[in-house]
Parts: sequence; C-alpha cells; structure tokens
Amino acid sequence: MDPAKKTAVKPNTPHAEAIVAPGQDGFRADRALSSLVPGMSRRTAKDLCHAGAVTLNGKLAKGNERVSEGDRFRFPDLAAPEHRELRERTAAPRLTTHHGRQVGRLYEDDDLLVIAKPAEIPVHRGQDGFPRRETLEDVLLRAYPPRKPSARRDDADESLDDDTESVRPGRDDNRPFYFVHRLDQETTGVMLVAKTPAARDKLIRDFEARRIEKAYWAVAVGSVPWDERTVKKAITYERVAEAPARKGGGRVPEWARRKMRGKGPRGVKKGVALEEGDPKGKACETHFTVEERFKGYTLLRCAPKTGRMHQIRVHLASEGFPLAYDPIYGRRSPIRLQEFKRGAVETEEGELVVLNRMPLHALKIGFNHPASGERMTVEAPLPSDLREFLRLLRRYRPL
Repeated sequence: MDPAKKTAVKPNTPHAEAIVAPGQDGFRADRALSSLVPGMSRRTAKDLCHAGAVTLNGKLAKGNERVSEGDRFRFPDLAAPEHRELRERTAAPRLTTHHGRQVGRLYEDDDLLVIAKPAEIPVHRGQDGFPRRETLEDVLLRAYPPRKPSARRDDADESLDDDTESVRPGRDDNRPFYFVHRLDQETTGVMLVAKTPAARDKLIRDFEARRIEKAYWAVAVGSVPWDERTVKKAITYERVAEAPARKGGGRVPEWARRKMRGKGPRGVKKGVALEEGDPKGKACETHFTVEERFKGYTLLRCAPKTGRMHQIRVHLASEGFPLAYDPIYGRRSPIRLQEFKRGAVETEEGELVVLNRMPLHALKIGFNHPASGERMTVEAPLPSDLREFLRLLRRYRPL
C-alpha cells in the first residue's frame, strides 16, 4: 500500500474553504491557513500540506509559499467522519530530536508505525561503536511514553547479528513500541516499528520466515561489469579493538573525532565474507541490480533475502565494489567537490564535502499487516544529501 494513497483526500469528501485576509498578506501558506481556521494548529496545517490535502488557488500547497490577500485555500473538513484517518495522523505526536530534527512518519495505525530513519541517528544507544545521547529509541519514548513505569532495556543484545530486533515472540513488557529490525547508524530509510506485543511477534516471525521484502539503494565505487548478480557468500564477524574510556569530557565526542580524522569506529563487529555454504559463517543472500552507471561509481538496487548485520556492505566489498564511503569496509575520508569539478582543486569551493556518510538507503519494505494480513508496501524518499550526490555524479561523471 502506497503511503501517499493512505493520506490522499478524495474529491467527493467534505472540504472547507478559506480566503486570505489583508493582514495575512506575505504569510507562509501553513501559517496563514492555521490562523484562518479556528482550532487548527500550525503543525496540523503543515501536516495537511505535506499530505497533499491542501490546495492554494487550485494548486497543491507546499506550505512554505507566500500568500497574498484574496488567495483561496481548499482543505479537508477534519470534523467529517470520512477524514478520520487524516485527523488521527495530524494529531499524532511529533517525532523530533532534541535539536529539532524531524523523523518522518510514513504510515501509522493502532498496530504499527513506519518511519523514515535519518542518517547519523542510531536505533539504540551504543550502536555501531559510536555512543550517542540521542537515539531513535529516545525520540519514540518522548512521543510514546511507557504505559506505566517499567525497567528499560539499555542496549540491544550484543549476540544478535541479524537485523531482527533482540525481542522474541512471547516476551512481554510495558513498552509502547518495539523495533522489529534495525538499520546501521548512517543508513537512511524505511523502518518498521510495532506498537503492540502481538504486532511485534507477528512481524518478527515474518522476518524469520523471509516473508518481508526489502529494497535498498547503494552507491558503490567502481564500474560494475554485470547487470544483475546474486551473492550468497556466508558472513562471519570479528571484533574490532575496543575504544579506550573517554577522558576529560570535551565537547567533541570520540565518534566525531575519529570520523574527522578519517578513522573507522571501534568497539564494533566487522563482517568477513566466506565462501557460500562455509559452516564458519552465517548463510546470506543478496540480489544486486545495476540502476545507473557513472565514471568510477555505480548506483545499485539491493534486495537482501537474509538480514545479517552489514550484509549489503560486506557483499559489495567482497565483490570489489565497496560503498563510495564506508569507514569499515571502504573509503574513510570524505568525498569533496574537487574530485568532480575541474578547476576546484585547492579552492574553498573544492573543499566542500559532498559525501561524508555511507550512501545506503532503505528504499522500500513490503510486509503483511500484522492485524489484517493485507499486503503493504511503504517507500521512503531519498534524503537530500544522497539526491545531491547523485546529481553531481550525473553532471560530472556521466558515461
């Protein structure tokens, strides 16, 4: 199910209209709409615009355009029963970090939440060897506080290698949400979050039975010679040396200092690709399809059939095409504009960093709804930094 279709407003459902008053001339559209409609908050106006439910003079309103006196809004009447789903969405708690960064909500109902994970935010504390104060778990706990006081899990099970979460069917507690799979800290894209123990158990069983389909976009180094390939190399893991205890309490944390120096994280597991069927490793399978080729880079669509830790990264590196930036399996230094634009070497413009994280994006996930059984497909839009990197590749590195 396309999330856009879930929020689309049918033309024959109840709507309301409002006309911009003289004192609102020059206002942003979302601000003008919220001030025109009694009881409508600025946030609700923004959400309606982002859902494609508001028109301004007959055109879809983005929310950030400026309005003039006499402009006409048309928007759904949220009091109407037909707009119950849209009303619930706009009333849902915000998913925001302490620094005001938004975590996109792609779909939500009583059983599950589908979010668009931003880069640089780990799912849980201590993930990937980069301790951080802000995690997705923290963001969701603020939005969905526990039903009643209960012991909180500190870290994920260190013995877990799959991308399914460390909870298992039958475990019960008072948490208001449950991560049923994970993404690396720097990976963006779609993530499933269960909101009930029953939904958690059903989704985990589906992950284990390989009934959930996932698709990623990845930008790899090198010109991949094949159009499609399925890699079935087993993966084993080795421990990277633990990071020493931090001293002094300076402003720049250890993970940031290491990244600025082009060094990989410490205190994490590193995957090693083995031959298919090697009993020393865990069975893995990833199908790769070339989407677009550039000089020195390739955009691939990746469909992992299994969900091992770092699976796509390890399989690409084992084929000789690691991610364009990957502090564990490939390049550790940032990619700068001078590597693409002629004449920009040793200039201020040339020093501009165009990629400083893994170009890996969880594009789509397909699953059976844990309550209704309906087959759903939810996609996460490509984040702005990867869109910009692809734009530079198309401009400066076309074939």
